[in-house]
Amino acid sequence: MRYASSVNAVAIAAALSWLATGSALQAQEAVPGGFLEASPESQGIAPEALESLADVVQGYVNRGLAVGGELVVIKNRHSVLHETFGWRDREAEVPMERNTLFNIRSMTKPLTGAAAQILIDEGKLALDDRAAEYIPGFDTDSSRNITVEQLLTHRSGLPLTILASVDQYETLFDMANAAGERGPQFEPGSKFWYSDTGTDVLGAIVEQVSGMTLDAFVTRRLLEPLGMVDALYLMDLADPRAARVATLYGGTANNWNRFWGPDNEPFYPFAWGSQTLYSSPLSYARFLAMWLDGGMAGDDRILSPDAISRTLTPVARMGQLGSDAPYPTLYPGLTVYHGQMAVLHVEGDPVDGAPPPGVAPMIYGYSGSDGTIAWAWPEHDLIILYFTQSRGGASVIRLEAEIERLVLNPPAGAGVEMPAEYGDYLGPYVANFGPFRNERFEILWRDGGLALDIPSQLVFGLDGPDEQQRWNLREVQGAAVSFVRGEDGEVTGLQIHQGGMTFDLPKGEPEPEEETPLSLEEVEMYLGWFRDEETSREVEVVLQNGRLALRIPETPEPLELYPPDDQVRPPARVARQPLGGSIGRSRRPVWPAPGTRPSTDQEIRRDRSAMS
Repeated sequence: MRYASSVNAVAIAAALSWLATGSALQAQEAVPGGFLEASPESQGIAPEALESLADVVQGYVNRGLAVGGELVVIKNRHSVLHETFGWRDREAEVPMERNTLFNIRSMTKPLTGAAAQILIDEGKLALDDRAAEYIPGFDTDSSRNITVEQLLTHRSGLPLTILASVDQYETLFDMANAAGERGPQFEPGSKFWYSDTGTDVLGAIVEQVSGMTLDAFVTRRLLEPLGMVDALYLMDLADPRAARVATLYGGTANNWNRFWGPDNEPFYPFAWGSQTLYSSPLSYARFLAMWLDGGMAGDDRILSPDAISRTLTPVARMGQLGSDAPYPTLYPGLTVYHGQMAVLHVEGDPVDGAPPPGVAPMIYGYSGSDGTIAWAWPEHDLIILYFTQSRGGASVIRLEAEIERLVLNPPAGAGVEMPAEYGDYLGPYVANFGPFRNERFEILWRDGGLALDIPSQLVFGLDGPDEQQRWNLREVQGAAVSFVRGEDGEVTGLQIHQGGMTFDLPKGEPEPEEETPLSLEEVEMYLGWFRDEETSREVEVVLQNGRLALRIPETPEPLELYPPDDQVRPPARVARQPLGGSIGRSRRPVWPAPGTRPSTDQEIRRDRSAMS
């Protein structure tokens, strides 16, 4: 279900004049979070593209790519789109509602960074201060030289996480001490390595310097002066705002499993630097607006201009979690860098270190691993926030391509009519290769050309056909598709060609699968801990629900493994790669859920009566 904004039809035109703010009429009613509601037209934009963007998110929910979501577009500090989709709590049949609070995970990091910047502005902390001055566990040979600046920029060398469970430590100070005693994985300052651990240590330093708990300091110095009324550290479920928190789900497309809800015990035992903040999209937009306004919140200064410059200056090319691989983006021509606790998209050819001095980021923002993200375009005075509670989904990265296609750079071929002979290509195909298990692929006609939609990944444009009747995937070098026809001439399947291999996908919908539960005797040889010597990451293979599963410290629930295919692979390979990457297959556990899940028809109904 999707609920429309009460503003006029919600949308950005395909042909959009970003600077046309002019003599726009402004709505008189302020919405929670401090942004006035306004029609898109009043802010110099027209309705069609935003309506299409909302339809895209509705499609994600309809197709099971997310359980629910909330989408907000703010132009010239006016809310021109605010819609909700799907379920806040699927089992209880509670629809997603405006100003739901989401577990925003790593989107907490910029506020921890801002807290440190406040103390730097006040002269109580310095970038070159060593963590060992505040956290005794860092007074070791390997950890002694780690600095505050390295913690802010994910260049401390500390691991992604040291946690085996969320309640492993009694205080943030204890957690930071343990991080120092464990030490860095590589030489501090030598490279970017995304680290929850490092940000938790930074939060502990904020506590030591301020004399306050991290949540108390951030609330007093950031949340309250910024008017972030729907942002909080949720350790007390008696807070009335807890009733608006979204239930958490983990999994993959059409396989979402509830792993926490506000009727359970608090998810976090105390405030961490790396995560633990809950927020509505509109409240988080207030924080991004402070960045856009150079550290100001109305007439109040939150951060100095120098602090904003430090935060939003690219320092190093950003890598993926637990990897040196570049962080992906679907905004063409941009590379993702990291500043002092800010994710920054910068135009130009990528470089390993910092881009040339004076190169200003095109986009500021951050994302969270439960499926939340926020972007701000300073040149256009534009903020877009997309929050879900679907951990493990791909809709967040997919939406980047849709924002680019519909809002930032509308395609010239959007109105091109599809040749009649392509009609037989369209429809679903079933993938059973590499990381894909009984997964539904689909061939679409989009923006004047054919495209391959892989729900767990992206929509790939197709160029062709060539002399071999193959269509090349525009975004994946060396990969192509071709179509198989039966004796009657109708398309019966799809072939994917990559790396000298060909994979057959029959046309049609996937059939439901039935599996025989595994016994302990069958899998005992696989159980136990596995260690990646290159990254020092450890995972445990366990038997759960009659299936092998991986217990990974930084994930809230085990990842269940599909049965082996013809190519035996190590059980610890769980991450997906584009198309035919040589990796294993995984899924989230199937846990019994109370009640009956609503039908597809119930899920996809959209209430247009609320639209003016």
